[in-house]
Amino acid sequence: MTEQQKWRRWFFIASLMFAGEAIYMLPYMRKTFQTSMEQVFQIDSAEIGFLNSTFGLLALACYFPGGWLADRISARKLLTFSLVCTGLGGAYMTTLPSYTGMLAVNAFWGVTAILTFWAALIKATRHWGGAHEQGLSFGLLDGGRGVTGAVLASIATAAFAYAGGVREGLIAVFTVYASAPILAGIAVWLIVPDRLYEHKAQYSENESLLRRAVRLPQVWLLAGVIFNGYVLYVGSYEFPAFAERAYGQSKVFGAQLGTFRDWLRPIAAIGAGLLADRIGVTRGVMGAFILLFVLYGSLSLIPPSAATVWLLAIQVGAVAIAVFALRGIYYALMQESRIPMAYTGIVVGIVSVVGYTPDIFIHLVAGWFVVSHEGAQGYHLYFGFLAVIALIGFCVAWRLNRCGQATEDA
Repeated sequence: MTEQQKWRRWFFIASLMFAGEAIYMLPYMRKTFQTSMEQVFQIDSAEIGFLNSTFGLLALACYFPGGWLADRISARKLLTFSLVCTGLGGAYMTTLPSYTGMLAVNAFWGVTAILTFWAALIKATRHWGGAHEQGLSFGLLDGGRGVTGAVLASIATAAFAYAGGVREGLIAVFTVYASAPILAGIAVWLIVPDRLYEHKAQYSENESLLRRAVRLPQVWLLAGVIFNGYVLYVGSYEFPAFAERAYGQSKVFGAQLGTFRDWLRPIAAIGAGLLADRIGVTRGVMGAFILLFVLYGSLSLIPPSAATVWLLAIQVGAVAIAVFALRGIYYALMQESRIPMAYTGIVVGIVSVVGYTPDIFIHLVAGWFVVSHEGAQGYHLYFGFLAVIALIGFCVAWRLNRCGQATEDA
């Protein structure tokens, strides 16, 4: 590989890192600015959860056809279209629309951020890593997404703090988060090669490949790993609001806590990717699940106190490292589980439909716990629920490991 090709390869993965996070800052604003959204739009936690569930419902419907599209249209076209359209939706949010308008935009994002984006992103990343650097490729993707998210969250938090009010601050945040995907779309258009990442035989054998894919037990076990891992990731969205409501901290502190969590993502994801290529991806995933079981369990038991905010910060940091390590490597399980490269688009579609189903209901579950129980009790019960999910995730990952070993032996 020439020096020019090496640079081109690194610019390629860098553009995927930027695009992969910029597009999701708008749909998931609640993880840092939930209470401000509630105040400005005069809605409660349950209504915020319904917005995310609307996004999740449309996203769920788009995952599988998105895998089909990823095998037929170049990543450059799909990603650019998605990024620009998502940014335009963010521009509309700067007008502070009605709740109905917000629902419509979240539904729109469910299409633009998934149908023409997600499978194309994952398939391009898997090809970038080849046969021997899957942990690194997906670790870099999620780590780079983490850097992007942390930088954007830091810029947005600064804009919010200096805007002069909660309403003005939220408009500033929408402006930052709307500009980012549009800039990412321009970068992708200029950098990503305009070619298909697919195996030519897949066109004539698509239905046969689908039948073969759904018969692979490791596909469904991978979907289970992603399902449980995603629930645990979404649980970290509650930390800023938890700090404000249970510990009596300010909105700015809550936003800073969310930003601190996001800055740990690149360290955790890239570190997990490098480690996974040495000890095995499945072992890394199982270790992350066990750590999250312990951490969420402790959050469900320790009573909040203004004097122990430092302990909350440590717990948030540890949860963030474990969650982002898990997210950084679980798609690398495709290679370790012996899922053929030609199945990638179809498999991403299948496992995403199952794995991201929590987007429909988990935000409502979190809102129900908080609204139905007073003070910190709702958060404690929710974190206890997440500890159980982590234990289930470990069991699924263990079974996937056994299944992969059986496939290799065969």
